[in-house]
Amino acid sequence: MVDYVQTSISANAAAGAPGQVYDLGGPRPDIVSKRAQEPIAFGSYVSFIGEDCELSDTTGEVTGRQGGIALIDQSKPSGAGYVAGDMVRVMRKGRVWVATEQQVTAQASAFTRFAGTGAQGAWRADADTANAVAAPTTNYFLVIDAATAVVEINQP
Repeated sequence: MVDYVQTSISANAAAGAPGQVYDLGGPRPDIVSKRAQEPIAFGSYVSFIGEDCELSDTTGEVTGRQGGIALIDQSKPSGAGYVAGDMVRVMRKGRVWVATEQQVTAQASAFTRFAGTGAQGAWRADADTANAVAAPTTNYFLVIDAATAVVEINQP
């Protein structure tokens, strides 16, 4: 039998995984369950269609519908996201770790991709020539580096 002993600790804890809840501070967390209409990566912005959710294909799907951020589910064997038909835990209010396509700025509006060369639902700092739009009531709360940030969302 092998005993594992921790022999050191890091001065800087690792950043959270995309879709991981950052904390329970800020707005009172609001998490709902919706059925995935398609594969959805953890930490992606999703739009609601009744009891379902999907990645947005147009500006109007982001700005004209209720939505939220797909939370991580440790029970998923892929470790990367949901498949069509899965029940998705979606945060509507609170703070969530996300992967970003580029350097973003704390307190700035959080833009989500709906078209173009990146992944739908991905996070960035600008509209990328009309391929992304600011997600309603969403901003960057904390920025770790060019690929990792915490988004604060406060959907009504």
